[in-house]
Amino acid sequence: MQVRKLIAHGPSSLTIALPHKWIKKHELQKGDTLNIDEDEQGLRITSSHSERKKSLTINLKSHDWPSTVSVLTTVYRRGYSEVVVLYETSEEYQNIATVVRNLLGFAIMENKRGRCLIRSLPTELEQDFNGLFRRVFLILLQQLDDLKEILGDKNALKTFFHRDADLNALVNLSIRMIAQGYVNDRFAELHFFHALLVLEECGDDITRFTIELQNYSESAKLKKGVEHCSSLLRLLYESHFQKNRGIQEFFSQYYLYWPGTKKVAAPVYEFFAKETSKTFYLRSIIEKVIQLAEILLLPQVEE
Repeated sequence: MQVRKLIAHGPSSLTIALPHKWIKKHELQKGDTLNIDEDEQGLRITSSHSERKKSLTINLKSHDWPSTVSVLTTVYRRGYSEVVVLYETSEEYQNIATVVRNLLGFAIMENKRGRCLIRSLPTELEQDFNGLFRRVFLILLQQLDDLKEILGDKNALKTFFHRDADLNALVNLSIRMIAQGYVNDRFAELHFFHALLVLEECGDDITRFTIELQNYSESAKLKKGVEHCSSLLRLLYESHFQKNRGIQEFFSQYYLYWPGTKKVAAPVYEFFAKETSKTFYLRSIIEKVIQLAEILLLPQVEE
């Protein structure tokens, strides 16, 4: 640990000299910008300049489409900003290019035979993690609201799965921001990471639900189930961002018994107990929302 004295700088400011070794390591120069964040442990200083230099070389030769998606998405989520990708065939390059187009802020900057360079471009979304996390909720809520309107329309249900790509793009960018240090508290970082994966799974459940309904003639009667998913997710959205509700309200909506409310009906539970046909994925969304409520709200209750 190094100890340094504060130096007076003007009538009301104090400055401190940064260690030369740290400056050299992060290739900092006069005029560069540093990020300074405050948490319970103190101040955290990070260099945006160094983050942009995080690079990697990967070999995707003989990789099929699913494995190409998996590898590039993982690299993106881990916060790499410069990636050299090796490939062999034109089909492999097309797979790489298609994946990159769905990763916000990533672009292929160079392409030579068997080798392409992917770089991260700055985006406005990368300035505010909480705002981006809010957008993930809003896109998922909009998907549920739109789904209510097309139940019974087979043609609309056949193309609805494309909506999941919008959600996945924001989830991937949010996880990437966590890897780059945009969430300062380690405890919150783990909670947000898990919450984003669960929200992504909710989007996958919506997609699976619409696929299942394409050959179901009575899909319109499931509108109430979609409304329950939407209302419970909106309740979580308002509880987390507006801090106006507690975890008990979620339990009372779905669990049959809860201390002090045994004789009060649990409306969401009652619906899914009676309506069992084609509700598996809707029930899965409900259970994930309650899990998210435990992740995002219980720490606030403990405080």
